Amino acid sequence: MQLVIVTDIFGAQPEVLLQFDQSGLDYLCVQPYDHQPLSFSDDHEAYQYFLAHGGLEAYSKKLGEVLKAQTEPVFLVGFSAGAAACWANLVLEHLTIEHCVGFYGGQIRQMTHLQPLYLTELIFAEETHFSVSELMDALTGKTNLQQSLVPYSHGFMNLLSKGYHAEAAAVYWDKIKAGYLSSL
Repeated sequence: MQLVIVTDIFGAQPEVLLQFDQSGLDYLCVQPYDHQPLSFSDDHEAYQYFLAHGGLEAYSKKLGEVLKAQTEPVFLVGFSAGAAACWANLVLEHLTIEHCVGFYGGQIRQMTHLQPLYLTELIFAEETHFSVSELMDALTGKTNLQQSLVPYSHGFMNLLSKGYHAEAAAVYWDKIKAGYLSSL
């Protein structure tokens, strides 16, 4: 099964790629940019750059093109804006997605009407600018969806984020390596 990593707004930074490389898995990396992004000083700067380079709509479209080109089964793993881009594409028929795991995809709150066609797990983190419990309530009862809230900050999987949590990231990378959703 092809692992497709869908990055957050930091894109394919060397530090981010190192995390993926250390997973020991063969993967395809999708990032929101058509070029290697600059190094960002913080989450806010990365977000402004993301918006200036197309934002979530462009990222979702780019990911959709990648997914439509896949012929083998795909294990999709998205982070933040990448998780939201995954969510936007989970409604497209005839994709080869076997499983999708989305970490702290807060922008999903703008797309709660969507119904995923593929097995999906959303792992939400603690947020300060919206109610995660309201988002989770809005998603409750959707077919093919499991969701959970973890006691970590947004960005806990990305060592470039102020919310990075090394121990939690290690636990979830181990789960990804083990095929995470095989129990669904």
